[in-house]
Parts: sequence; C-alpha cells; structure tokens
Amino acid sequence: MNERLSALLDDLKRGPDLAPADLHRGSRRTAWLAEADLSELADFLTAAAALPALAAPADRLLAAWLLGAAQTRRRLPPPAAGEPDAVRAVGAAEALYARLAADSPARGALLAWLAACGDRASLAAFARLLTSSPPTEEQAVMQALAPLFQQRRAEAAALFPDLLACLAQPELAAPVLDLANFLTREGLTPRHPASEHTAQLIALLGQLVQSLTGLEQQPHQYGGSAQELSRVVGRGIALAVVVCDALAQIGDRSAVGKLYQALELGHRRLRTEAAAALARLGEQAGADALVALAAEPVARLRVLAYARELGLLDRIDPQYTTPVARAEAELCAWLAEPTQYGLPPTSLELVDQRRQHWPGFTEEVDCFLFRFQYRFALEGQGERSFSNVGIAGPVAHAFVADLGDLAPDDIYAAFAGWHAEHAEIQEFDVERLSTSERLEVERFKRRLIDAGFDQVEPQRMGYFFGEKALVARAVRQGVRGVAVADTREAAFFPERHSRRSLGLVEAYSIYKGRKLLRAFNP
Repeated sequence: MNERLSALLDDLKRGPDLAPADLHRGSRRTAWLAEADLSELADFLTAAAALPALAAPADRLLAAWLLGAAQTRRRLPPPAAGEPDAVRAVGAAEALYARLAADSPARGALLAWLAACGDRASLAAFARLLTSSPPTEEQAVMQALAPLFQQRRAEAAALFPDLLACLAQPELAAPVLDLANFLTREGLTPRHPASEHTAQLIALLGQLVQSLTGLEQQPHQYGGSAQELSRVVGRGIALAVVVCDALAQIGDRSAVGKLYQALELGHRRLRTEAAAALARLGEQAGADALVALAAEPVARLRVLAYARELGLLDRIDPQYTTPVARAEAELCAWLAEPTQYGLPPTSLELVDQRRQHWPGFTEEVDCFLFRFQYRFALEGQGERSFSNVGIAGPVAHAFVADLGDLAPDDIYAAFAGWHAEHAEIQEFDVERLSTSERLEVERFKRRLIDAGFDQVEPQRMGYFFGEKALVARAVRQGVRGVAVADTREAAFFPERHSRRSLGLVEAYSIYKGRKLLRAFNP
C-alpha cells in the first residue's frame, strides 16, 4: 500500500482521537483515494475491513473518501470482465460493507462506488448488498443510486429484475421504482422493468391511498410530532407518486380504479401524477383534472410538462403559462420541498420583476421577487402567520432572515451575493486566519471604531476580487447589527427582528451583491 493510503488508514485507526484539525486535514485528502488504481484500492478496502468498528468521525471521513473515489470511477470505462484487481476490489468492498454499522454513512458511499464501477461483478455486488442489507438513512440510499441516474444509466438496466425485490422494503421501494421509471422514460429498457409486477403495484397504490386518506382525515390518531407526521406523509406521497408514474408507463388499464382514488386525495403533487397517469391511459377526466391543476403554483411546472407531453398545452389557461406564472411556480415548488418549508405557501404576490445581468449567466436574465406568506393555526393560540420575500428566475431561493422591509435593489443584491461562485470570492472565520491576516482584521476593526461603531466583534474576513472586507457584529447609535467594512466604506445592517434579523451571511451577501450587480448592470 502506498504512503498516502497508509496515512488514510492511520486516520481511521485513530477514530475517537481525531481532533477537528485532523478531520479538516482528512477531508482535504479525498483525492488520495480517488487517484488510487484498482489494485491499491483493493488493498485499502481490505485493510479497512480488518479494522475494529469505526468511530463516528472516522466513519464520516471514510464516506467522504469513498464518494470522491466514486466520482472519479464513474468517469472511467467499466473494468474488463474478470479483471483480477477489479474482482479483488469488489470482494474487499463487500467485506468492508459487512463490517459497517447499518447507519454508517460509509455504506451509501461504498454502494455508490460499486455502482460507479459499472461492470457486471460490481453491479451484482451492489444489488446483493442493497437488497439484503440496505443503508438505513435516506440520504445514503440516494447517494448509492446516483451513479445509475448519471454516467452508468446504460449499465443500470442490468440490475433489473433483481432490484425489484426492494419493492417490499418501504425505504427502498420509491428510489428503486423511480430508477425503473427513469430507465423506461430514457428508452434504456425495451419495456418497464416492473411490467410483470403490475398487480403488486396496483395493490401497493391502494394501500398507500388508504393510509394517506386516514392521515388527511384524522392526523391526530397517528400520534407523534408535526415533524414526524410530515415525514410519514412525505414518504407515502413519494412512493405513491412513483407508483402512479410506473403504472402509467406500463400502460395497464386495470390500474384506472386505484388512480381515480389517488386523484381524490388533497395532496396536489400526487393528484398531478394521478391525473397525468389517467390521461395517458385515455381517461378524459384525468386530462380535465390535469388542466385544472395548472392553477396551483406548486403543481404548475409539472402540469405544464405533462400537458406538453400529452398534447394538452392549448387547453391550459394562458395566464398560467406566462413567465411570471412559471417563476411563481418555481419558487412555490422550492418552498414546498421537504428540505425547505415542506409545504407550499398560503399566498404569493409579485413584488418586482426586471431583466438584468446576473452572476454566472452570460446573457441577461428575467428576475422575479415574490412576497410569500404562510398562515397556520396553532392549537389554543389562534392563527399565526409569517411572510418573507423570495427570488425566482436565475435561482429559486429564500433566506430564513426576513428581507421584507428591504428595497428591491438590496433584496436582489442579497440573492446575487449568496448565489455568486468564483475562485476570487472567498471568506473565512477570523479564528482560521494567519497572524498577518489577523493584524489586517485589527486594522479594519479600528476603522469601524473610528467610524462610530461600538462593541465591534470581528467574525469573518472576506476576499472579493483582490479586495478585503471585515464582517463584524457591532453597535451603532445604540442599535445592534452587522457591519461590513472595506478600505473605502463601512456598511451597517441593523437588527430589525429579534428572531429573523439579517445575519452575517445575509449582510455580507448584500455587500457582495451590490458590487456585482453594479458591475454587471452599469
């Protein structure tokens, strides 16, 4: 084993004793495993499998290294059948997988590496491990399947019908069926891989509809917190959606009855999928329902895509096909994602729209700001609400901090500064700076004090195309906030809300965005 891989192995051995600096250094060594050939990788995996149970920090490092190796492997041709080093690496990967805990983040990464290899032996091992002992975390499952949706799409077809054994496992059924749907839609399989399982899919959809109906009508009987209930509903909807898609692509009309039942549920994402499936199966009521759903911003983009595919675009009300309507739908769908608010806002209102140059785009972009509001009832507390302003067009995004009382120019600046990525735009916590850079921090701090700021607490140093700026918490005229100072100016962003005031990220984003938008739009 070469010296670099031996160093990685030493990091794993030290597990519980790894300090933050060790973890930072270890995460920067991802390329070391990615650059190893199959023989070296087989040696490393074999040695890792022989170690005692990995501590959590070491497990996370191993996951990062394996994901880096998977990223590199998926860009290479699959190993030749029977290649000795490849066979040895697959065997070592299976041995290591068996040693990892069920909730190990490295499990998903190891499966991703097997999927990225793309040869028959690696994919067979992938299928065995996924079906017999899957990762327990949803994120790990998605990591495992990612190469099969990307560079290894053609090879993924060979995993079926073996992967259909996962239909009996709730945590795997949705992503595996989604893969089958994807391969069919892309024309990578002659027929849907689950065509022989239509009866099972129809029965599964019936069970899901019954369960989701109960959740809609009597959610309190299912107990748990609101977050737990939301997760249960989200998983049920995700699986029901891919089942509807599968049944539509299979084209068996015996599914029509259950699809009509799904169409009666309140969740608009599921209703959209059920309506599209019914329309594909020749049901006029499905086409009518799909056209009507264009009025719902959270479903609009998918409705328009299905309407185009099914030749129904001319039946959509023109007000729902305008650039503003599409932008409204884009932001609404983003807000409804499980990683954001988990449900669509109660209302959206256009605040501003303009066409302008935007970081990362070569041509001018249509930009839209929407004020969105959520209203909800809390038991014993009456109705509560909150609102904010989000962007659509170049990107769909909203901050937790409330931007509602800022001028549109500064709201655009906040999103532009946050969205911009460039090698010459960086920022670091002041604790991580060198001695000479900390002297620079002190100079900027003195500048703020001379400008009338009190209680200056440096937080970050920004580097913006050769210019430096200090981001600090400070007080001016008795008001707390965030100050950003460079060699020419000092901007101040006062606290306006106790819980959703502008923070360091938002303040510095506005500072960067102002400069970027002025440069791009003179």
